[in-house]
Amino acid sequence: MRHAIGLTVLFLTSIALTAAPVPKEKPVVKDEDAIVGTWAIEKFDGGDSKNPPREVDVAKLRLQFKKDGKLLISGGPRGDDKSGEYKLDPKAKVKSIDITVPNEPPTVGIYELKDDILKLCVCDGNTNERPTEFVPVPQKDIAVLTLKRVKDEAKAEPAKEEAKPVPEKVKPVPEKK
Repeated sequence: MRHAIGLTVLFLTSIALTAAPVPKEKPVVKDEDAIVGTWAIEKFDGGDSKNPPREVDVAKLRLQFKKDGKLLISGGPRGDDKSGEYKLDPKAKVKSIDITVPNEPPTVGIYELKDDILKLCVCDGNTNERPTEFVPVPQKDIAVLTLKRVKDEAKAEPAKEEAKPVPEKVKPVPEKK
């Protein structure tokens, strides 16, 4: 009798285990797809740079990566938008990114992409020396940027000051004598 009960329990346990839902793994998303979208700079670290950008200017910047390798940089200090291109190499020893904007020196760097956080370490300038780690080096114009995906499309564009209506002049009411 004990043997029959033991076999029944074993049989029911094996059925329960095979019928249990298998947890689904997140599908693997390629970096080329995961980077697509609009990103805002959360943190800029230029080290002890003698000429860091103003926090106000950094906060307004938006980088919009498109699927076709195009890049739109908006919210710059002069209010101008810039178009460019980017190229990722996710198979490099340290994942690399190259950014080109017409009439400007190329920007080379490395990146880390995890969920809605994009970390860049870029060399902006004429040295064109690709960083190998996420450490700012002001003497070589190497800075570390931490960007966060902008989920709300209304916030994707930099905030622009709205024109306030000019109040109409109030005419004085003549006093009664």
